[in-house]
Amino acid sequence: MKQIAKQFAVALTLVFSALALCACGLFDANVVDDRYPYDVAVEQGYGGSEGQWLASQDTGTLYHKLYEEARLEGYTNGYLQFLKDLGVGQNEAYLQSSLNSVVKIVSAFSGTSAGEAGSGVIVWLDKAEGEAYVATNYHVVYNARGHASDIYVWLYGGTGEASAMTATYVCGALNYDVALLHIAPESVVVEQSTSAAVNRHTNADILKDSSAEAATFADSDSITVGEQVYAVGNADNKGITVTGGIVSVDFEEITMYGADDKTEVTLLEIRTDAAINHGNSGGAMFNAQGELIGIVDARSEKEGVVGFGYAIPLNRAFAALKNAYENLAKRNGAVYCAKLGITYSTEGSRAVYDEETGKTYIEEKIVVKSVDMLTAASTAGLDTGDTIVAATLNGKKVYLTRAYKIGDVLLGVREGDTLQLTVSRGGATRELSVTFNMSAWFTQYN
Repeated sequence: MKQIAKQFAVALTLVFSALALCACGLFDANVVDDRYPYDVAVEQGYGGSEGQWLASQDTGTLYHKLYEEARLEGYTNGYLQFLKDLGVGQNEAYLQSSLNSVVKIVSAFSGTSAGEAGSGVIVWLDKAEGEAYVATNYHVVYNARGHASDIYVWLYGGTGEASAMTATYVCGALNYDVALLHIAPESVVVEQSTSAAVNRHTNADILKDSSAEAATFADSDSITVGEQVYAVGNADNKGITVTGGIVSVDFEEITMYGADDKTEVTLLEIRTDAAINHGNSGGAMFNAQGELIGIVDARSEKEGVVGFGYAIPLNRAFAALKNAYENLAKRNGAVYCAKLGITYSTEGSRAVYDEETGKTYIEEKIVVKSVDMLTAASTAGLDTGDTIVAATLNGKKVYLTRAYKIGDVLLGVREGDTLQLTVSRGGATRELSVTFNMSAWFTQYN
């Protein structure tokens, strides 16, 4: 358990946390500040173009990282030319390896005879010990009857009782539709042979002698509209299959009913036109380099809508899982999310193209609309009309170029942490801070 916590801590240094939140205006409306995050960066000494600055906030994919290394060694052409020079085009080779990190899941619920099919992704693996942790959707292992009574898992290529492993629920959150499962090495699976003799094997027996791999993680903030992606999962409960498409929308929010069929939840999503079918839930969305960028969770079934499939961005999914995992002892593995006590809106948004990376970035201006009394926001000194530019938590500064990043930052806040906010007010930059030492400044999500 300590190892998986350490793995999350390393893999999620980019992911801080969130959900934002309450609201009612207590102050007279101030004049809305007129500056974007880039304007503040220039004031603080940045000398490049807006496109270059936005690109500097993007950690990028494997190829972006290789491109940056090439530039340090004297490469002078742009990113698109670099890809041509590199001869990129072996997507299937990356995908072949990634297939071995995706699993088929069947969850059994009390009171029903048939199991519910879904998918999962191996996020941590000790093959020598025969142990693994799997990320999936909350709705794969929870429904209106409660948590699944039994959870069975199959690796890519595995079928039948002889290849089955058992898993247990560790933690998760209905409001984020994510869950973490544990495949313990010593757990025994009982098979019923045709001769009525009982056969037994352990999870370790399957994992040790397999091609299973833990997924390679990407920074989901670096995705680009139009880039190739692959959805891998247990479509229609027929085993692991692959569909391909592109990123249609990098980040959007969708509202639907949660796993209990009654709670309305709003989820941050990547939209794709890759075919998403029942059973894909909890499976992987990979980029062209075979890196995990999202957890597939939904599709539109609205009449007349075609090609609207969704995946939870990996940064958001892992931020919620990390939060829940760290709250195992204190709060039974629920997400315990910090809240500022504000309402905000995107008062302006613009697209900026950077020639060097060949990528168009969206930059938003996030403006505070109201501040509640006796909240973290009022204690910090936030006021209506402020433009929230950046947030610094545990020494890491994140420029809030998109509104959803506020939620990511807040998910990473723990009780006793100090959050510093950079705001622009009336054309002047201010640094505000608040220590989250009040339990009322957190919301629990089951």
